[in-house]
Amino acid sequence: MITHRINLFPINNLSELNCTYRLLEITNLPEKHPTYLENIHRLAGMVASSIRKPVCVYWEDKKAYLATTASIDKIKLQWRLTPHIAKLVPKSTVYKLDYSNIGANQVKLALRLLSYHIRSALIKTPELWNDTSRTFYFREPMNFGDNTQVDVLRGFTYQLHYLSDCKIYISLDLIVRYIDRISLLERLNDGEEINDFKMQHFLYKFGLQWYRIQLINTTGNSIKEQLFTSDRDNNIYNVFDYTLQHSNAPHLDEIKALNHNSPAISYKYPNKNIERYGAASLCFKTYKTNDPQVSSLHKHSILKPHERLQKSEDIISKYFHSILFANRTKLDIASQAYKKTIENFKIPDLLFGNQKVLQVKVNTEETGINIQDYGKSRLNWLLNKEIGLFTRESLQPQYLFIPNSLNSSIARKFQENFITQMEKFLSRKYSIKTIIYNDREAKNLYQQVEAIKQAVEDNNIDRGRGFLILPESAHSGLHNYIKRELFDTLQFQCADAAKLKHFFCSSNEGYILKENKRRKFISYLRNAALGMLLVNRQWAFALKDPLYYDVYIGIDVLNDFAGFTYIYNGGKKCYFRHYPVNGEKLTKKQIFNILKKDLQKDISELKLNHKSIVIHRDGRSYHEEEQGFFKAIELLKEEGFLAENIQIGVVEIHKTSSARIRLYYEENGRISNPSIGDYFIINDQEGTVCTTGNPFKFPGTANPLHILIAYGNLDIAKVLRDVFSLAQLAAWAAPDKAVRNPVTIKIGDTFIEHIASDSDTENALYSEYELDEEELET
Repeated sequence: MITHRINLFPINNLSELNCTYRLLEITNLPEKHPTYLENIHRLAGMVASSIRKPVCVYWEDKKAYLATTASIDKIKLQWRLTPHIAKLVPKSTVYKLDYSNIGANQVKLALRLLSYHIRSALIKTPELWNDTSRTFYFREPMNFGDNTQVDVLRGFTYQLHYLSDCKIYISLDLIVRYIDRISLLERLNDGEEINDFKMQHFLYKFGLQWYRIQLINTTGNSIKEQLFTSDRDNNIYNVFDYTLQHSNAPHLDEIKALNHNSPAISYKYPNKNIERYGAASLCFKTYKTNDPQVSSLHKHSILKPHERLQKSEDIISKYFHSILFANRTKLDIASQAYKKTIENFKIPDLLFGNQKVLQVKVNTEETGINIQDYGKSRLNWLLNKEIGLFTRESLQPQYLFIPNSLNSSIARKFQENFITQMEKFLSRKYSIKTIIYNDREAKNLYQQVEAIKQAVEDNNIDRGRGFLILPESAHSGLHNYIKRELFDTLQFQCADAAKLKHFFCSSNEGYILKENKRRKFISYLRNAALGMLLVNRQWAFALKDPLYYDVYIGIDVLNDFAGFTYIYNGGKKCYFRHYPVNGEKLTKKQIFNILKKDLQKDISELKLNHKSIVIHRDGRSYHEEEQGFFKAIELLKEEGFLAENIQIGVVEIHKTSSARIRLYYEENGRISNPSIGDYFIINDQEGTVCTTGNPFKFPGTANPLHILIAYGNLDIAKVLRDVFSLAQLAAWAAPDKAVRNPVTIKIGDTFIEHIASDSDTENALYSEYELDEEELET
């Protein structure tokens, strides 16, 4: 028998857990102010930090309170939230929280209190260090050989969930972090420049207290000279003396080796702007999984499903079985992961060219293909001249940009094969104009950008789609910068000349394709052509049947750009538009103007008559954004573009989530990855759905998407089903593979990632023209 195992561990003795709490009403904050909700959550954090006890926002009769188990007389009752002053008014009533009978408005408080006690116990574990509130790492590195300067620190993250069975579960998942073995001081002593590390993240080893920081700069002073005022006692210290006195671990190597003449640094905590001071010798750079320094290590950190689940159960058994709750009761947490009957969404039927429908069989009696052939069939159907692409619209002018540093025989062979591949997908003749750009003297980013722009100008190109072969000496920022710079005129799919040359070898007749690279070259061409089709908005397939909710709008914000992806009629019509914005969230006015204009245009042109509109927000949804959405919908209803009874909602798509719920198959004691379409409903507002998994092969464990209904009377099962269906459309650029995110998010990621501004690229582009400090001072 096959069942799901889920990395959830129930707390078995909830009936033994209880406590009392008090409420403080939040007053004197203007409720209609756009930052009202943000302010009350900020206030909760400030109060919790000051009393070092859990504090939770609590709603009762539409009034906002702070709930806490702390003594009221220890809490300051006035708090500055510029420009407002929040006043707390304690209620005299003492409330009881019984974990065997939790009220609907008590759930967040109950989970917050439990999490506080779990975290407090884990912080006292010597071999662990606490990163974020529910994330812990082991101090001892788990290294794979000595041929690297990077340490691999394994760890775990946990979250509490209140499920529909009125029980509380702990989800636990494994994580890793990559840390430099040598300090920032050692890197500077080896000749590296401090400018290369500014605003990057480091692990600061303050004795046994380790925490992440974001480096601002060196201060110009030694740690003995650098003075600051301590938050601990409001006294003035220098960095050297403070470290020796307060690190609580003077025996550790980093502290013993501290040189009072070594440089001091200024830093801030990630996402906070308060400047602090420290020692360069205690800073160790952290790396992301896609950084070149850790690419060879990361594959060793990937865990197979049975390994991941077993290690999760081991951590629960070792570190979660001695935790005491407020009334000194030990938590009884199950050591084995939760078992549940499998729930699965059927793979939706896909509509290709010539109205051909690809159907996956659920049982042997049905017509269609076997699930194991799903990815391969999607690709083969696109290459079939009798089927092909769903979208068959005319193309804008096509251009192939080739650097003149690339050997002409390689360029010619690539162009010939690329055209052949495009014709296979398009099932018709394909022509593309060759543009040679002069990159031989373009040594930096500015010169490389100008070389391409000059070629565009010389050829009088004012619209179209381009395939750009980047030169071998391309600056790392060229790919993104040129896409952004020319996006409104000429949108690019890019390839790398160095990668292209890898497939060829020299001969008497010039360069010829390496025989042992032929299959990989065909695959490379196919991927390049699929990318070019995406740039041309030639969608590979659509959903045959309607979604539960008619219209989906994907919204993503990155580096002062917002991307909006509109999905109509199950992907039969799809539009991506981008707009400049400020910050990571949109204002009420911005989202109102964008959505009203775009929806009005699309409704008129497509003659739509839909009953529901749902926003897919990449990450967190903000109250101001929701207000702008509601206002746009209301005005469109007033103007007759939308029906009065139209249903709306906002759904958060969390690609990285603190929930970290994973699903596994268990069959006869064997643990494996789930199938695509498997899902788990956490409660009526959130759940997870597997968009990767069987039949697709990949190293490691499937990572489901965490979905949260932020606003609207939506059905969570229907929301999850639509997310899964839209994830099938996200495979437009890689039809033989599983794609994790729905097309509402994937399209935005694909386009906005390259056009969003990047400060490092901007610095590289203009740095050659900046004056040095002496010139600026004169």
